[in-house]
Amino acid sequence: MDRMYRLIDACFEPHQQLDDCYGSLDEAITDAVTWLDQICAEPQQQLIGVEVCAANGDWRTCRLPTQLLCNLRS
Repeated sequence: MDRMYRLIDACFEPHQQLDDCYGSLDEAITDAVTWLDQICAEPQQQLIGVEVCAANGDWRTCRLPTQLLCNLRS
């Protein structure tokens, strides 16, 4: 069985703007970083985690919501 991943927000809820299922953890994180790179995200929006779908259909957190991007100094 292939694993499915989804992005969650700082409240451990499915992410409103990135509500999709991904075939890999890397794919999910890449999509989140791409989205963050395209918007001027508030610090709270930058906290993104990942859940994985267990064999019984329940979603389990595999990466806690953390800041995926850091500000680079000019």
